[in-house]
Amino acid sequence: MKPLRTYALLNNLATSLVNPFVSFFTASNGITGVLLALVSSANTAFPGLVQYVLANMLIRAKKIISIGAFIAGLFWIFIGLASLYNSYFVFIYIIITTALGAANFGWLLVLDKVSSTQRGRTLAYYNFYASIGGLIATLITGFIVGDNLALMRYFFMIAGLIYLFNAYIIKKSDVDVSYEGKRYSIRRSIISNPEIRKFILISFIFTFIWSMAWPIFPLAQVYKFHMNEFEVAIINVIGGASTVALQRIIGRLVDKYRRRIMFLGRFALATFPLAYALATTVYEIYIANLVSGFTNSASISYTAYLFDNSDYYEKRINIALYNMFNGLAALLGSTISSIIFSLIVDWFNIIFAVNIMLIAIGILRILASLLYLNVKEKIR
Repeated sequence: MKPLRTYALLNNLATSLVNPFVSFFTASNGITGVLLALVSSANTAFPGLVQYVLANMLIRAKKIISIGAFIAGLFWIFIGLASLYNSYFVFIYIIITTALGAANFGWLLVLDKVSSTQRGRTLAYYNFYASIGGLIATLITGFIVGDNLALMRYFFMIAGLIYLFNAYIIKKSDVDVSYEGKRYSIRRSIISNPEIRKFILISFIFTFIWSMAWPIFPLAQVYKFHMNEFEVAIINVIGGASTVALQRIIGRLVDKYRRRIMFLGRFALATFPLAYALATTVYEIYIANLVSGFTNSASISYTAYLFDNSDYYEKRINIALYNMFNGLAALLGSTISSIIFSLIVDWFNIIFAVNIMLIAIGILRILASLLYLNVKEKIR
């Protein structure tokens, strides 16, 4: 299990060096509209789409993870060396998130194998290790970069090197997964399991609404609160620290009260757009991000639900369907939100547009979270 813990730790370390700052970095360099929407939704949209493709391929999990990490590492190093800060950055970032999405698909299959009993606790265990490395990395990046965004190139390269090393580390693991046997029809999988179909539909609706705030947050950080990277780092570290504190507790609760955790995890996500809309100082944003500990920890409940309510051959397809539809929802939600925001800005100033959009999205998140109360606790 040690290589798996090392992989989880290093993967989160590399991610935490750069990912918390990508949307802020993009908005600060004057990229807005659909391109900003692509960046803000990339980590959900493109991994989901590539995982749909991988679900129909007979490839070993370790191989998927290693190739994905290797490609991501090479492109992060290229971005750093070339000092890309324009639209080309957006398109290469999409390639990176797609590669890491492939790696994450393999990682989910590995986690399924090592968490066949006490799912919530085991998934929380690996997420706990993954979170530890990221906290200090995010803070260091933000502290060093501050207002000098040009320094991000060095952190892009460091993250790339870590991903390359992780591609080697995962090969040392003695845990691997290969789905062999009959191929499952995706259409048959959806039709034969109505509860999974309902769960995926609910997730699609919520993710669509959830993602509408993603391209608005960096605009609020840049134009309303005038943040620098260190302040963005503090926001993420507060969320990460509270996640580490609550991860194992919520993991135990997931095994007992899954539907309640799924509902409350989504309901609490309304905190963030409402906080950005109503806050007047960055300190209020810091306080609001304490809620991230719960919302981040609750995310394991959705993966656990899919694992526990799919048979051996359905798991691969159901994971892929879930991620694909969430990816499409994120891409649509963030893009449509950016278009609506552009229309509002034509009539009002940018601060008013940010506030009115985030208030509306916060209310919609509350309403959409109620849908999770219709999910059955156990269907098999």
